[in-house]
Amino acid sequence: MWRLGKGGCALVAALLSTMGTGFATDLAPIALGPVKSPAGATNWTVGLEAGPEYHATTRGSVEAGSYADTSIKGSIGYSFDSNWLLNGAVQVDLKSNATQQYYVEAGLGYKFAFGDFSLTPQAALGDTWDATGLGADGDANALYYALYLSADVKLDSHWSWTIVNARWRDAFDYQWQTPKLSTGLSYALSDSAKLAINAGYSWKNTGDGYYGDKVNLSAAFKYAF
Repeated sequence: MWRLGKGGCALVAALLSTMGTGFATDLAPIALGPVKSPAGATNWTVGLEAGPEYHATTRGSVEAGSYADTSIKGSIGYSFDSNWLLNGAVQVDLKSNATQQYYVEAGLGYKFAFGDFSLTPQAALGDTWDATGLGADGDANALYYALYLSADVKLDSHWSWTIVNARWRDAFDYQWQTPKLSTGLSYALSDSAKLAINAGYSWKNTGDGYYGDKVNLSAAFKYAF
C-alpha cells in the first residue's frame, strides 16, 4: 500500500474538499426546484350584481320611495390591446306587481388611463322585452342603443371609487329614454376577486317629459381570469 506523508494527506484533503464544493454547487439548482413562470394576463372578467330599486318620484298611484323591483344582472367582459373592452350583459327586473322585464346588451369601450385615474366611454346595442310598458299592451319588444362614460380612481391597493358612471339609453322605435347616474366603491379581495357597492338615480321619458324614475342600491362581485 502507498503511504502518504503529512503533505500528501493535506493535498488529498484539499482535493476532496474542492470536489465536494463543486458537487454541492452543481446540485444546488436541483434542490431549489423548477422556476415558476409569471402569472398569465387576466383578460376575462365575469360579474354578478343584484339589488333593490325604489320609485324616485310620486306618479299617480305610485309613491316616491316605494319598492319598485329587484334587479339582477350578469356580465362578462374581455379586454384586448391593453385598453379596448368588449362587454356583454343579461339583466332581469323582478317587479313588485309580479311581472318581469328582461334586457340583453353588448358593447365596445376604450379605457383612457391617467395614472390612478381613468375614463372609459362605451357604446352598446341592446334589447328589452316582456313588461316594458311599451306598445299597446305594455309588453312590446324594444331595440335600443346606449352610451356610457365611467370615471374611476384607484385609492390604494384595495379600494377603488367609481366617481360617476353616466348612461344615456334610447329605443329606436319608441319614445323611451332612460338616462342614469351612478357611483360606487369597490374592494379588491385579491388580484382576481372584487366586491363593490353601487348607488344610482335614473330618469325616464316615454313622451310626457323627463321625470325621476328609480333609485337603486346594489352589491356586485367580479372575478378576473
